[in-house]
Amino acid sequence: MNGLILYRSHFGNTKLVAETLAEVAVAAGHGATVQDVRRKMPNLAGVDFVMVGSPTRIARPSLGATGALRRLRARAIGSRPVAIFDTYGPVPTQPEELENAKKWIYPGAAGILEEKAKALGLKVYPMTLRCQVTGMKGPLAAHELERASSFAKEFLGSISR
Repeated sequence: MNGLILYRSHFGNTKLVAETLAEVAVAAGHGATVQDVRRKMPNLAGVDFVMVGSPTRIARPSLGATGALRRLRARAIGSRPVAIFDTYGPVPTQPEELENAKKWIYPGAAGILEEKAKALGLKVYPMTLRCQVTGMKGPLAAHELERASSFAKEFLGSISR
């Protein structure tokens, strides 16, 4: 199988997650192309699955990631599985700060992209991947790339059956 992993990244964290997802796909014997959503959408003829990711910024996904979902629908990707991922954070540790920050963190880019993909009629994988960053510019929190690897393995396992 061949996959297309589309992402938008501002500080490199979402790109790092996308590259990790691709590494897992390649290690499992699949092809994987990683591409920024700002670039022209490639030919989807040989694409068997897609992953789309965005950072959560001001409680929303990037417009490029949302546009990528619309372009996928326009190019009739509909029956092929689509997985959604994002990066978000930092998450406050103090309870009152966390309560105030929830509106900026949840449902995040992944939740919004998942709903948009479903509304477009795409075949959306039922789980999303959310990777936390420790500061406004990152880096990713400890073990987030391991979580990304596990997510990719689960996703690929579900579509290989």
